Amino acid sequence: MRVWPFSVLVDPRGGARVRDPLGEIALIVLLSALAALPAISAPILPFTDLGGHVGRYAVQLDAGRSEVLRIWYSFEWGLLPNLGVDLLVQLLAPVMGLEPAVHLIVGSIPPLTVSGMLLLARAAHGRIGVQALYALPLAFSLPYLYGFVNFALSIALAFHAIALWIALEHKPVLRTLLFVPIGFLLWLCHLVGWAVFSLAAGMTALAAGWRDRKGLVRTGWTTGLMTAPLLLGPIVGMLAQRPGKEAVALLANNDAPRKIVWLIMAMADRWLVWDAAGAAIIAFALYICLRTRGFVVHAGLLATAFALLGLYLVMPDTIMGSRFADMRLGWVILALFVLAVTQGPLFDPRVARALLIGALLFCSARLATNTASIALAGRQFAETLTAIDAVPRGVNLVSLYIDECKGWNTDRRRHIMGYGLARRHLFDNGQWQLPSGQLISIHHRSLAPFDRDPSTITFLEGCGESPALPEVVAAIPQRVRFLWVIRIDPGRQFPGWQPLRKTADSVVYRRLPTQLN
Repeated sequence: MRVWPFSVLVDPRGGARVRDPLGEIALIVLLSALAALPAISAPILPFTDLGGHVGRYAVQLDAGRSEVLRIWYSFEWGLLPNLGVDLLVQLLAPVMGLEPAVHLIVGSIPPLTVSGMLLLARAAHGRIGVQALYALPLAFSLPYLYGFVNFALSIALAFHAIALWIALEHKPVLRTLLFVPIGFLLWLCHLVGWAVFSLAAGMTALAAGWRDRKGLVRTGWTTGLMTAPLLLGPIVGMLAQRPGKEAVALLANNDAPRKIVWLIMAMADRWLVWDAAGAAIIAFALYICLRTRGFVVHAGLLATAFALLGLYLVMPDTIMGSRFADMRLGWVILALFVLAVTQGPLFDPRVARALLIGALLFCSARLATNTASIALAGRQFAETLTAIDAVPRGVNLVSLYIDECKGWNTDRRRHIMGYGLARRHLFDNGQWQLPSGQLISIHHRSLAPFDRDPSTITFLEGCGESPALPEVVAAIPQRVRFLWVIRIDPGRQFPGWQPLRKTADSVVYRRLPTQLN
């Protein structure tokens, strides 16, 4: 296949002998631009946690000016390893508005991830191999679609940083100086992105020392010296730690049986059988490559992938109060395994062409389904949000999202109520209170336990220790005037509440005057 710029992927010369840098640049730009299509197709980015983040950004940008928001929330800037998108929103939102800024920033993460993976493959192997294409659909990973936006941004930046680290292997002094600020910025964006990069930096440095036969002691010493400046972020964070933080369990809920599930469902979106098949296709393409004579492995990246896999298997799923800590790493592990391998000069060109055709079909199919899914969910978000137009600005509102007791729920509106906080200054009982990872404080205790996450999650029928929906509604404090229930039959009635606005599957209720204090 000699279609430019894809011909650079199967150039039989390999390695540094590839003489088409323009083709590689064009390929990176083209594939990165295509990764922006899903975000462009959606009126609202329909990601699970993103609504909660948008609500927090509104409080952050308000800076205490709104008397209503000041009663419920406060925001105090500080150094935390979880501020990537928050800082970009602070920069762009005053210029273009909050929601457009969020749409631009979060929608840019997949293109940034794609370019990072391609540049990493180029730095590791001296070329962009056809195998690298199989990693690209992972840019629309489960953690990204879940709305872990600071994490997703940090991993995208980490891929770029690892590529630069490898490219500067023969300039150790320059590399060490450059990665003092780069490492700090990665830490500031998100702790996990910094950790993944630091692990890759150490493993690639160790692998290079082993390759050059520098000896175990010398290799370990030089690796320690090169990576020590990366500790600037954690050190500054410890020195700038704010007093009076709430106690948070550092490690909890080691849910080992789900480890395999998270790897299989690394790209879980809407059509779960197809999503699981995607992980199988990536694994099969990697298997074909390893079974073909002439493949090349980057030892540092492969060691990083194995080390990260080992950490993943033993780590808990909750770290410093943040859930799904292990789930976030599944797609990163798959991507690193794929990017660690490429075809060498002796690789069978027929297999390379077959892998290229398969990769183009796979990437096109994943892009089409991700685009369709995000567009459908985005329109659903927009339709659901019309319900809050009937609610007066700045009032107490409790939102309830009806979740599934068992099984995988692909609906993403668990934190859609954050848009009500951003658009109409409505109280959002879905905000997180995590001193270790958030700068917002909630002080509306008169609504407890309906003052913070997870009070939004409920069930039609009882689920374990969780009561059924009617019991939850009956327990809402009397001072709450409005109730918004999502994923409910629009005809559903509750004693003491009157339907005010309905959408396809959500209802805003107003408390009857006789029920008010």
